[in-house]
Amino acid sequence: MEKLAETENSLLNSFYKDEIIIAADNSSAQPDLRGGFERKILFLTNGEGVPSFIPEIETMFQRMITNLQSNENEIGIIDLKNTPVSFSQLKKFFQPQTIIFCGVKTADIGLQIEAEKNQVIQMNDCKILLSDSFAELHKSDAKKKEIFPSLKKIFSL
Repeated sequence: MEKLAETENSLLNSFYKDEIIIAADNSSAQPDLRGGFERKILFLTNGEGVPSFIPEIETMFQRMITNLQSNENEIGIIDLKNTPVSFSQLKKFFQPQTIIFCGVKTADIGLQIEAEKNQVIQMNDCKILLSDSFAELHKSDAKKKEIFPSLKKIFSL
């Protein structure tokens, strides 16, 4: 009986060691980035933005960035569902000046900060904005109106 428990523990330890190695290997991969990212403004989504949005959300998004006097060459979008990434990895790979969390929790990238939705906060050299997902924004004009003043600040309008 004791030998069986020892074997199970050995197998579990081996399994967890393998998992840790796999996780470490995957975390070094650079996330897929949609857009030119010239202005260092990064939108994070969770399964709705890369490689592209569904047509209705794509139209809404294009209108939104056009109203902000911007275009897709100036911003970047990363879908965390496809490539989970930490805040430190985002900083290492992209050096964003602004991160807009679209339906994504800050904890999803390892940040433990409290922030009100649709309020820009400064974190060292990076601005942070928490927002509803693009799907939620698409469904609600009121939610679009709530976030727009903060987006205008970010895009210097």
